[in-house]
Formats: sequence, C-alpha cells, structure tokens
Amino acid sequence: MINCNVKDFGAVGDGKTLSTVAIQAAIDHCAAHGGGRVILEGGHFLCGRIDLKSGVDLHLERDAVLLGSTDYQDFPEIETDAWKTDYAPRFNRRCMIYAENCEDIAITGRGKIDCQGEAYVVPMTREEMAARPHMSYLHKKMPLPEDFVPMEKSINYVGSYPHNLDPRITSLAPARVVFFFGCTNVLVEDVSMFNQFGGWGYWICACTCVRFDRVQIRSAVDIPNNDGIHINCCTDVNISNCNITSGDDSIVIRALGSLLHHPMPCERVTVTNCNLTSHTCGVRIGYIDDGVMRNMTFSNLNITHSSMPLCMRLPGNTSDLRMSDQGVEDSFIENISFSNIIIDQCYNFPVRVEIEEHCRCKAIQNVYFSGIHASGAKMPRIKGRPDCHIRNVYFNDCHFTHVPYSEIPTKYAARMDALQKPMTWPDFSCVDNLVLSNTFFNLL
Repeated sequence: MINCNVKDFGAVGDGKTLSTVAIQAAIDHCAAHGGGRVILEGGHFLCGRIDLKSGVDLHLERDAVLLGSTDYQDFPEIETDAWKTDYAPRFNRRCMIYAENCEDIAITGRGKIDCQGEAYVVPMTREEMAARPHMSYLHKKMPLPEDFVPMEKSINYVGSYPHNLDPRITSLAPARVVFFFGCTNVLVEDVSMFNQFGGWGYWICACTCVRFDRVQIRSAVDIPNNDGIHINCCTDVNISNCNITSGDDSIVIRALGSLLHHPMPCERVTVTNCNLTSHTCGVRIGYIDDGVMRNMTFSNLNITHSSMPLCMRLPGNTSDLRMSDQGVEDSFIENISFSNIIIDQCYNFPVRVEIEEHCRCKAIQNVYFSGIHASGAKMPRIKGRPDCHIRNVYFNDCHFTHVPYSEIPTKYAARMDALQKPMTWPDFSCVDNLVLSNTFFNLL
C-alpha cells in the first residue's frame, strides 16, 4: 500500500490549471503498485473526468478542493461494453469521477468536491417559475457535438437543440458527479460535495457492499435534477450519518434494469441517522418500470422542505416513445420499513405510495410506517390501481398535521400558495389490509 500525492505527478492547486492528467496519473500509479491512497491537499485542483481503479482511496484532506471544470468537453462520454450506454438516464453518459468493475475503492477525507455547477445553469423567468414553483434555474443550452445522433424511439433527447428551456432536459454538463458501476466494497466517507452540475451527486449502480458515512451534499435546492445519493440495482448498502440538501430527490432507490445486460434487484438497503432537505422527495423508491426492490429500512431521519418526503410513486409513460430513465420490467416492491422520522414543512404528500396508470407493476406490499411525525400542506396518499392493489400497509404511532403554505417561510411555499392548491384529506384507495394503529390526522 502506497501514498501518492497528486502534486508529485504535476497537479497544481491554484484553481486555474487543469490537473486531470496529473490526478489520473497518480491513480494509475497507485493502482499499478497494489493500491493505496491518492492524496489531494493544500489547494483547489481543477479537474475533468477521472477514473478510479481497484484498491485506490481518493483522499481529500481538509484543505483540499476537487474543482469541477466549467468546460463540458473536459468530461468525455463513457465508452464501455459493461453497460448499455445508449440507455444512460437523460441520454447523458458524462460524469466527473467514474469507476467500473472495481474492488475496494473509496472517496474519503474532510475535503470538498466543488462542481461549479452554476456555470451550467441560467435563471428562469417569472413565468417559468410560476409553472414550476420548486425551481429557479434551468440547464443552459450548449452546442451539440457534430457527431451527435439522438436515440431512436425515445423522448426528452438530451440535445434536441435548439429546444425550449425545459428543466427536465439535461445539458451537456455531466449528469452525474460520481458514477460507480459494477463495483464491490465501496466506501464514501466524510467528503462534502457542493454546487452540483444539475445532475446526480452519486450514482451507485450494480454494486455490492456499499457504505456512505458522514457524507455532506450541499446542492442548490432550486437547480433541477440535483439528486443526492442514487442507489440502483445494488445489494448490501448502508447510508448513515449524512446531511443532504438537494434540488431533486435526496436518496433514491431504484432497480432500473434497462441499461444492464441482466436484470438485478436492489435489496438489503439501510438508511439511518440522516438529515434530508429536498424540493422533491426525501426518500424515493422506484420509478417507471423498475424491477425488484425489497428488504429495506429507513430510520431516524429528519426531512424538511420536501415535496414528497417518503415516496413510492410509480409513474407511467403514456407515450409510445421511451423515457430516458424508463425501465423494462414489472416493478415489485416489498418489505420496506420507515421508522422514527420527523417531517417538517412538507409541500405536498408527506407519504405517497401510488401505482399510476400505464406503469408496469407486479406488486407493492408489506410496507411499515412507525413513529412518523409530519407537518405540511397535505395528508398521506396510499393509492393502488383497480387491477393492482397495494397490500399490507401498516401505520403505527404516526401523527400528521396540516400546515398552510402561508405558515411555511420559504419563497417556494409562497409560490405554491399563489397557485391556491387546496389541502387534501388522507387518500387510501385500492389497498388491501391497511392498518392504522394509534395514528392521527389533524386537519386544520
């Protein structure tokens, strides 16, 4: 095991000199000599895409900042046969830190990853903010590469340029900051991430034995697609003691199998002792036509200023064209436990479990809520479908209190209040075996 300081390989910590080649050289040298620690210290290191290797711990000392380039061309698209790159969500396969089929990799230290994401967005107009009250920025239009060919039979192309400024269409900026695929024994510890590009902070895909501990993600809540930690088709995952502020979902659990050569479940996930702030979902499980997601616990969480703090909403696609992050399987969600969770100043449904029309779903069953104490604008919704009932949902010692938008002190609540959206009653439909024990709904 060796230590490699990136400065010894030519990296310059002045925040201006692009040090991608030097940092990659340090990683490659460390991996070639049995692994160890690649150290960044004493500076701001401007960087494009780098690839981690087996046995390497990318270690950011407290006085180090890994600074994302403001030029999207410094983040070349991933070329690989390990996964189906045409099916990358948002049709975007750019990232800042990548690892593929590695073992024993880590990002650690008290330093920071600053993505300089403000370089990739533009402010929304008043009209746009009125239509999408949770956002204030859109992805910046960028020129398409000359060889760009949009994927056939799909919608929301990453670059139907020129296009209307749509927050759901990603620019050529990296759609993920950290992307690990097919890795075993993954550790992310202590590192802080700031100013995302308008993409997911961590996308952990098809990995086994993953641990996040004491991780900070401080993203702008009004920039689109700023997810925190995104877990897809992984097994044995632990997320603990993290503070996540994100514009999009803070913690996402999915089984998106369309980009895999063989379907894989997402299972045995534990999330505990975390503080989450999100303008979308605090915790989200499942999306369009995901596969198997099972055996998960979420406990001791504080979730604030979220649209849907606890969400298992399975939307459908009514178009004949494929959405960019649409799966290819029937969703099957079971054995999910939420306990000891405080939800404060919620903009929408504090708990939402819903099977919508046109989505593929085998079942949602065995879902447990215990010690949920929520305040916000709406009440829980548990809503199956006539042909696909939700089964076995238990609420124990839960308390839901309505708070009008006028009493939530954020500009986003004021925008929602201007839309005059009414309070909702608890909505339980197409549910078999719903049990409410010592559970109260205070409707003001």
